[in-house]
Amino acid sequence: MRIAPGLLTVELLDDALQCEFWASRGLIPEDPGMEGLLIHAGAADWARRRSMGEFVPIPGQIVTVRKSGHGVRPVAELSVRDRVLYRSLVRRWTDVLPKPDRSSGAYEKFLQAPLGLISPPQYVVSSDVTACYEYIDHGILAREVLARTGDADAVEALTDLLAGLMGRSFGLPQQSESSDVLADAYLSIVERRLLRQGLTVWRYNDDFRIAVDSWSAALNAVDALERACRDVGLALNDLKTVIRKGGTYKAVSSRREEMLREISEEVEVDLTEVVITPYDLIIIEPAEDDVADGAARNVVAEWLGLQEKMLSPSPEQTLTQKEQEKRLALTDLLRWALSVLRGKETDEQLLTACGQILRTEQNLTPLVAKYLGKTTDAVATIAWFEDFLNENPYLTPWQAWWVAPALRAVDGSYAEGSSQRRWLESVWGNPSCPEPVIAGIAFTVAQKGLADVKGLMQVYESMTDTGRPFVARAIGAIAPADDTAAATLLVEDDWIKWAFELGRKDA
Repeated sequence: MRIAPGLLTVELLDDALQCEFWASRGLIPEDPGMEGLLIHAGAADWARRRSMGEFVPIPGQIVTVRKSGHGVRPVAELSVRDRVLYRSLVRRWTDVLPKPDRSSGAYEKFLQAPLGLISPPQYVVSSDVTACYEYIDHGILAREVLARTGDADAVEALTDLLAGLMGRSFGLPQQSESSDVLADAYLSIVERRLLRQGLTVWRYNDDFRIAVDSWSAALNAVDALERACRDVGLALNDLKTVIRKGGTYKAVSSRREEMLREISEEVEVDLTEVVITPYDLIIIEPAEDDVADGAARNVVAEWLGLQEKMLSPSPEQTLTQKEQEKRLALTDLLRWALSVLRGKETDEQLLTACGQILRTEQNLTPLVAKYLGKTTDAVATIAWFEDFLNENPYLTPWQAWWVAPALRAVDGSYAEGSSQRRWLESVWGNPSCPEPVIAGIAFTVAQKGLADVKGLMQVYESMTDTGRPFVARAIGAIAPADDTAAATLLVEDDWIKWAFELGRKDA
């Protein structure tokens, strides 16, 4: 592909680099050291030079990520040049293609929207799109963006870039704010068509809610949504297309918040101190943080109890319907609980829960990894992880991408002869492991002495420009100053050089 002259400026690329630096890619592990290169003084000029003349985008390196339940989604790790170019092109249209609000507050507002009508709906249709990002048609997308922006050169560059990244004429890379912007524009086509039919509809990303006043209107709304999606090459998720009575929808939508409120109130009562003096009754209310901490621990404890009961081989341990509903609500609350408890006192029950989450709620692995990386008890954490691995759990490559680096800084991790070390070696030596995973654990492998410079150089040569900088950093961390083979990385692409120097600094 070729970028039209004047389309990219150093200022635009610098803006894109700054945005990439601050962006959070929820399912891709954060590497603060490598992300710091995005704000290197020469980064914008490097990106401009790498985007000049004819060049070929590097296909996204796919890692299969677990979804809630048993589903999976493909997440593409992009090379730095292509990430920055992608964001630069989309950033040109900020005024007409704004970044969608994907906050938890916006999602909660979306869920509650049907309940805020002056006249409560009789029925609410809930649905979402199956593998939405995977099937967005580049031609339809280009027409929508061109109609809004009139920016023909940039739209052509965008479609060329997407074709190179995806290897086909449809699909957007997941875990990218640029893809979120484009997907929102694409899905607005569906939303507009429904609105023109007089339907009362709300959308959050690819989730839809439609309020109707009769059963027949609800069936018609599902048909209308299905047609509008099919017209742009998308399909509804049959399992998540549900028609509920208004009252049932309200109960389901508020279930998680009500449960958290009940748990918090119980904790607050337990922590409240009552001091009786000869002259007065003094009530000492607990600090807000203490209530949140206690509530989070109770969420984890109650979830763990129900989870263990559900997994018990004993027929008598089957969950009742009420317990099953509570377990699902508590599973939703685990995201909040693990975030609250990050960096707080580590205890055995929390570590046990981490093991259960890694086994059965694999989509929550990022939260477990972040919690483990902030452990306050290194001895207990390493002992737990050793016992956990001795039970031979199946951890996907994506989970290893998160967990292995998280435990790198914990004292005593990956000791000689440990199950942890054998596990890390098995991931590193797995020929089917995706490139981003191998690249992501390279620094951990190097620091823990599981690979030498020669072996890392061989891995470096086998990779695309997507993974090479990460391996260059690992090489820099362990290469002697007089290693001539490693020194060749200093005269490679500037990004490789900066990564290598970062590794030397971190050694």
